[in-house]
Amino acid sequence: MTPIPRLLRLLILPWLLVQTANAATLACDAANPGPVRLQVSVSGMRTTQGQIVITIYPDAQKGFLKGPYKLAEQRLPVVLPVTHACFAMPAPGEYAVALFGDVNDNDHFDLTLLGLPAEGYGFSNNPHLVLGPPKIGKVVVAAHTGDNQIDVTMQYYP
Repeated sequence: MTPIPRLLRLLILPWLLVQTANAATLACDAANPGPVRLQVSVSGMRTTQGQIVITIYPDAQKGFLKGPYKLAEQRLPVVLPVTHACFAMPAPGEYAVALFGDVNDNDHFDLTLLGLPAEGYGFSNNPHLVLGPPKIGKVVVAAHTGDNQIDVTMQYYP
């Protein structure tokens, strides 16, 4: 093995561990009820194949849809007609939900050769997308103490 790949592994592995820790699952349960619960319901899936990846972001355009800025993430098996997830958040505030249907279980949001979505996707507030992802202002939701219901409809590019 050459020294460069070994050095890269030594530098990248700690970074990956920090990123994983930063995006803890934060699922709601008896041990972690959390003062703020985001109850996310996802409908409109076309298949039970794969999983749904649901990610919670803070109200900041700078880090929206960027891995290092995510607050929480859950990967769940698809349940038709509605898949439910609960996130225990530490405090009231404004959050954004982004999700995709990882049909092939490769842990990536796949695109076609033309750069169009190849898998289903969705956002809080269900914005209509034309070219590219929405701005944070279109998808942010105010969360208060207790349960906060967020309904997301999976969308597919035609």
